[in-house]
Amino acid sequence: MLDSAEIARRTTHVLGLLFTACTAAGIVAAAGVRVASGDATETRERAVLVASVAWLVLFAGPEVALVALLWLGAVYTAVEFAPRPLVPVAVIVLLGVLVTAPVWAIARLDGGYVREFVAFASNMVLLRAWGYAWDRRHARAARPTIPAFLSSMLFFPTFVNGPVAVPCQMEEGRLPVDASQVRAGARRIAIGCAKLLAVGLALAPGWTAGIAAMTDAPAFRLWGVSALLYVWFFLSFSAWSDVAIGLALACGQRVPENFAAPWLATDPADFWRRWHTSFGVWLRDYVYIPLGGNRRRRALNVLVTFLVSAAWHVWGTLKLLGFGYYPVAAWGGFLVWGLLHAGGVLAAPQFARLARGGAVGVAAARAATFLFAALCWLPFFLPATVPLARGLRMMARMFCPWL
Repeated sequence: MLDSAEIARRTTHVLGLLFTACTAAGIVAAAGVRVASGDATETRERAVLVASVAWLVLFAGPEVALVALLWLGAVYTAVEFAPRPLVPVAVIVLLGVLVTAPVWAIARLDGGYVREFVAFASNMVLLRAWGYAWDRRHARAARPTIPAFLSSMLFFPTFVNGPVAVPCQMEEGRLPVDASQVRAGARRIAIGCAKLLAVGLALAPGWTAGIAAMTDAPAFRLWGVSALLYVWFFLSFSAWSDVAIGLALACGQRVPENFAAPWLATDPADFWRRWHTSFGVWLRDYVYIPLGGNRRRRALNVLVTFLVSAAWHVWGTLKLLGFGYYPVAAWGGFLVWGLLHAGGVLAAPQFARLARGGAVGVAAARAATFLFAALCWLPFFLPATVPLARGLRMMARMFCPWL
C-alpha cells in the first residue's frame, strides 16, 4: 500500500505533466471556440484557428510559434503555387528543415514544456504536411483556403500527440456542434484523465528506467515487465487519445480513433489494425501503398514501412534527449522493434492457423499475439544506457532462461 506521502508525490507528478497542462488549456480553448462560434460552421473554423495559434504560443513561445507559421506558409506556397516539377524538391527541402531544426535547436528549447511540446508536435506536423502535399500532388484533395489549411495543421486537440489526421480528413470530419457532441466530448476527456491518473498512482514516475537494472533478471520477470509495459503504454497513450478526441468533438470535429481493443488481435497484422490505428492508416496510405502495397515486393514494402515507423520514433526521442544522451548506438532498440513487427506481420498467417481452432484456437491466437506485442515493447523502451547487445540477450533469455 502507498503511504500518503507517496500518493502526494505521484499526484504532484501527474499534475505537472504536459498531458495535464494540455488538457486544462484544451478545455479552456474548446470552451472559447464554443462561445465564440456557437453553432455557426463558418465562424467555428476561424475560432479554431485563433485558439490553435494561441495554444501554440502558450506552449512553444512566440518565437517558435512565428517560425512554425512561417514554415507552414512556405509549405502552402510551395504545394499550391510552385511550378509542378519543383514541388517535390521544395517539399522535401522544407520537410528536411522540419526534421533537423528541432534537433539543432534543442539547447534553446528549454523552459516549461517547450522541448517536449516541440518534440511531440513536430512529429504530428511532419505527418500532416507530408499527407497534405501527397494528396494535393495526386489530386486526392481540393485546394484548401489558407485559414482551413492552417487550422487543420495546427488543430489544437490533436496537435501534440494525435490522433493523426491529414487536412483532407479534417475537412471530411466536420460535425455540427450541439449539446450532445459537447457531452460526448466531455465523457471522453473524463475517461482519458481517469486513465492517466490511475497509471500515475499505480506506477512510480520514471519506473521504466528500472529496465536498465534487469539485464540479468529471470525470464518470468522479464515477461512480466514486458506485459506491464504493454498495459502501461496502452493506458497512457489511449488517455492522450481520449482527451484529444473529446476536445475535437467539443469543437465539432471528428478525428480518427487510435485504438480498437488491441488485446483482441489474433495476429500481428490484426494488432496493427487495432493499435495506433491513425498512424497505421497514414503509413498504409503514404508509405506502404506508394511502395507497391500487396501488388509487388510485399515483404520489402512491409519491412520499409516499419523502418519508417522506427525512424519516426527515433527522431521523436532525439528531439527530447539530443545526441549527447541519445547517440546513434542507442537507436538499435527502435530498429529491433521495427524488424520484429515487420517479421510478425509477414508471419501473420501462422498465427491465423491457431484462430481456426474454434474458441480455444482464437483464445490461443490472442494470447500469442499479446505475448508477441509485449516482447516487442522491451526493445522499444530499452533505456539508452543499456547496450543493444545486452538488450538482445535479455530478450533471448525470455525464451531460453539458461542464457
